[in-house]
Amino acid sequence: MEDIVSNKINGLVALCSLFENEDALVEHIVEHTLFFDREMVRDQARDLRALIRTGQALPVRFTSNANYFLQHAVKTTTPRFKNKSEAVRFTKYECDPDGHIDETKCLFHRETKIRVKIDADGNYAPKCTILRYTGHRVSWGQTSTVVNYTIAHIWAKTDNPLFFNSLWNYALLPTHCAFITDKRDDSHPLVQRVKDLIRAISWELYDPNRIMDWNQKVVTDEEKPSAQARNEAKRLIKEGEIQFLPKNEIPVNDQEIPSEDESVDVDND
Repeated sequence: MEDIVSNKINGLVALCSLFENEDALVEHIVEHTLFFDREMVRDQARDLRALIRTGQALPVRFTSNANYFLQHAVKTTTPRFKNKSEAVRFTKYECDPDGHIDETKCLFHRETKIRVKIDADGNYAPKCTILRYTGHRVSWGQTSTVVNYTIAHIWAKTDNPLFFNSLWNYALLPTHCAFITDKRDDSHPLVQRVKDLIRAISWELYDPNRIMDWNQKVVTDEEKPSAQARNEAKRLIKEGEIQFLPKNEIPVNDQEIPSEDESVDVDND
């Protein structure tokens, strides 16, 4: 079936055809998306702020060398990693043989000036964060306690440590819908509408700028969800239409969290 709006053959039309109209499809996606308990999100944001204050390296997903810098005695330089693997190795072994941090290997995010380390598989830190705070394994292969869901970053600024490893920036989407949030906004009207509404739900649930308590807006005015989406999000929250991932009551300790080398990236976003 041809997408009349863009005059292209668009596979999303087939998905839309399964529902009475686009509103029904959006309702289906939101109804089955899992968010995180507000108190849990606030606790994780507090812990993240503590790591920043103490100068710990926060994980990010590697994108481009230009997004990072190395701090030397009298100047900063842009790293020259050939690929993600080289960047991962560089930040993984930033300590000398005696265990002291080699400051020449400390990598910083250019925009926030926060020290960072490159995530090994692109989703290891989010999986560990979800496991630590909810007790659930998502995308851990056969050991997963939540299956056929995909971890999606609500704002796709995964090179930014304030976004990459924050529960307020995660949603668990049913795998059959998750691909929509990976598409370009202009690929189909549905894409921008779904992204905007999911962002609005996060905005209304968690107030990212407040809980991050950063020295500037984490989510800028340009990135803020539309007023229409925020109003819809308020209604959904008020009417109890938002689903939350229930906490797994089986305790999880750090010894049960797989190392990066053991990470199984099955449902990467």
